[in-house]
Order: sequence, then structure tokens, then C-alpha cells
Amino acid sequence: MEMGAGRRAPGHATRCRRRADRRAHCCQPSLTTVESAVSDDIFDRLVSSQQLVIAMLRIAAEDSSARVGAWNLRDIAAHMAATERDCYEPRIRAIAAGENPSFDFFTNDETDFSGIQLEDALDEWSATRAQVIGYARSLNDEQRLLTGHHERYGEVTVERYLEIALEHDRAHLRGLERLAGELTR
Repeated sequence: MEMGAGRRAPGHATRCRRRADRRAHCCQPSLTTVESAVSDDIFDRLVSSQQLVIAMLRIAAEDSSARVGAWNLRDIAAHMAATERDCYEPRIRAIAAGENPSFDFFTNDETDFSGIQLEDALDEWSATRAQVIGYARSLNDEQRLLTGHHERYGEVTVERYLEIALEHDRAHLRGLERLAGELTR
């Protein structure tokens, strides 16, 4: 019997309904083991995102007057390092420790980063990001499912906080991409 695109064999719907209680979606395999709460994909995306931001900062640094909004490139690098060190790392550790912490919105926008060199900030950010990823990878499934509460994001797990870090990288990357477009004109 020939079937066109999107057509299923007779009886597929019945079999699907019978098994639907065991699956999130009838055409997906049923889950027989507990899936890890933090997928390796997030770790890869965090590493790639950071590498891209660092590359963009280094390229743009060739123009000493380069700025993204009110911040020069050193300020952005230092801000990224400080956010990883002072926000993401301790908050992820507190969640995984079962403290059920509450977090307000973190900002270091008013911090004076003038005494910090670009390369030093990038090195610190890289080292701290590696520590955060290493720590998160070491957590068991129970720790990965623990939560804290964030005033903006609501209930957050370790993976959600890693996603917040990724979103932060991407926000700064968009600014650096706009800057690169301006520098090439």
C-alpha cells in the first residue's frame, strides 16, 4: 500500500492513543529513565556564546573609541566577569545546595571598572564560566531539580539560571554586533 506524505498506516491513531499515557507526545519514544535536568547542550551553548563575545570584544578593541551605549569594551568585559562571579556562580550554588533562595534583580551597572584591563577581565570571565559549568556538570539530578525564586524570572532551577547567563551573553553580543556594523561603515 502506498501512502502519501503525512499519511499513516491504518491503526496508527489507535495505537498512539493507547500509548499516549506513557509519552509526552504520541510519536516520541516513551521515557524509561529519568532524563538529566541539565542537558549538555546548555554547556556547549554557554562556551560558544562566551567565545563569540570574547572574539567580538577583541576585534572591536582595535578601535580605542569603541563603545556600546555608555560602556567601553573594558567595561563590558569587566561587567561580564563580575556578573559571572558575583551573581551566577553563588546563585547556582545556593540553588543546588537546597537553600531555596530568593533573588532580586542583579545589577552592577554603577560599578567603576576603570582599574581593570580588558584581557584581565576576559581571563577572569573565562575562568569563572569554566568553574560554573564544571560545578553544574557535577550536580546530581536531585540537585539540578532544586529551585530558588527570582523576582523577575519566578521559580528558577540551575538550568534556568544557566539560560539566564546565556541570554545575558546574547544581549551583549547584539550590542557588539551593532558596534561592528558601525565600525565597518
